[in-house]
Formats: sequence, C-alpha cells, structure tokens
Amino acid sequence: MEIEEDEEILFLIHQHADPDAIGSAYFLQNRWGGTVASPTGPNGTGKNLLTFLGFDLEQRVDLERFDRIFVLDTPDPTQLEELTPPDHRTVVIDHHQNFSWDADVIFEDRTSCVEIVYDMVEPKELTEKEGMALVSGILTDTSSLSRGDSRTFKTLSDIMEKSGVSLEKVRSMLYDTRSYSEKIARLKGVQRSNFSEVNGFIMAKTKIGAFESSVSNYLIRGGADIALSASKKGDTFRISGRAEEEAVELGIDLGKIFQTISDESEDISGGGHPGAGVITGQDDLDLIIDDCMEEITKFIREKGIGKSKD
Repeated sequence: MEIEEDEEILFLIHQHADPDAIGSAYFLQNRWGGTVASPTGPNGTGKNLLTFLGFDLEQRVDLERFDRIFVLDTPDPTQLEELTPPDHRTVVIDHHQNFSWDADVIFEDRTSCVEIVYDMVEPKELTEKEGMALVSGILTDTSSLSRGDSRTFKTLSDIMEKSGVSLEKVRSMLYDTRSYSEKIARLKGVQRSNFSEVNGFIMAKTKIGAFESSVSNYLIRGGADIALSASKKGDTFRISGRAEEEAVELGIDLGKIFQTISDESEDISGGGHPGAGVITGQDDLDLIIDDCMEEITKFIREKGIGKSKD
C-alpha cells in the first residue's frame, strides 16, 4: 500500500485497546507516520505495552483534518464511539470473522491484526520496540500461543529474529507488572463468581469494577471452560468472555455468539474470536449477562457439542 509523503493519516483502534490493536497501530505509525487515537484508555496489558513503548493514544481528534483513516483490529464501528470515521476516507484492516463496516476492508483470516500489518509492510529490519509491540499482539491474541497456525508461528519467528526480542521479555513486560488493583480485581472476581454446567462445559460468570479480560482469563486458569466477567460504569456495561482451547476446538465460538446478541439490539455491540469476545452497550447488566449465558447454552445445545466429565 502506497502512502503519500504529505498525507495526514489517522489510525483508529477500539475502546479498551489491547496489545494487538496497540501493536498494530504503533508499528504502522512508525513506518508511515500519523496519529493514533482510541475513544478510551487501554486494557491492562495494553497499558503495560504503552508504558514500555513510551507511546500515547489520543482520545480526541478532528476527523476532518485527515486525508486517510485506517481502522485497526475493530470489527464494529460502535467500538469507536464518537470517533467513528466517514466511510469514504476509511480503510479497515481486521482479522475478525464478523465485522460491520461499509468502508473498504482489508480482511485476512489470521490470529492477530499485527500479522496482517507486518505482511503489508514486509520490513527488512525491526527495532526492539517494534518487535515488542508486534510479538505482544500475537502473544495475547493467541492466548500465550495456545492457538494459531503455521503462518502465525512463521511470522512470530521472523519478528523475533529481526528484532532480537524474546518471549520471556514480552511476557514479563505484559504480565509481571500487574498492579495492586488488578490483583484485587482478579481475587474479587473469583470470590463473586458463580457457575453452571451445560453438556460438560463449566461456565462461570462474575461482576467486577475493572480488568474484565484479566479476570476472565483468571477464571479460565482456575478451571472454567467458559468465563464471562462484566463491569458497568455509568450507563455503559462491558462484558469480556473467554473460552479455553478445548472448548474452542469442540466448536464454541464466543465471537459469533456475541455478534448474534449484538444484532438483536441497537444499543449493544459485540463480537470477537471463537476463544475471546467482548460485548458492550447500555442496558441492564444483570439482564445482559444472563442473556449471554443463555445464548451460550443455546449454542452448545443446538450444535450438539459436549465435553467429557472424566
């Protein structure tokens, strides 16, 4: 893709941006210049990556001053809130199976968005920070390399070789700097959780104040097959869902389930991957998290999938 020298470029990434979105935007900004914006602050691991990179996200920008706008890792315009760009100047680069854009879309069935932007640029060399940003995106979107295909690991190997970064350094940067607040959120999330069982799948749900994705991952590590962590700030709720790898292999697709729920209401936006999804909007939190559990249950029963209790 050719970028003119005098072009004013904006990179937009979804609210509560994760390392995949941040890593993609940081890499392209390094190569093409431009501004990076997101309607909210990042999630926990995204914040750790931003701190390491010494990189800031704009939250208020004038969309009219940009010649071209790239939307990265954002399958639904509602995930940009008031930063939703005009379709005619927008290019969406995404790896999610379910997206809702009328703009030009560059879609590839990859496990992370950084793989797509890396292939678009085809860099001969990488700085350490670029390597950390790109590897962080792959590491988090593959659930610490528990999923992915040969292309994923080939790209990962190429990035590590060119940048000299190690998985140990990336993991340490992303995960070993958990704040006191995140640790408390995880413990409270477990304490407040309750679970049910459907066809051998253990499904856990909890309500917390923040760090939804971290808490869901923590519940998965604690034994849940599917975990939902919900929070509400003002009138807006956010639910982060996770499914462990065996559940995904058996057919669970949280992204598709959340997209189905989203399609039923104008006030709700949802989607993601089979093993990780997010749903946001304005509604009764207790009602919507129960709806999510019911939709997952319905999906399991309609698909006729199950997991052994042995």
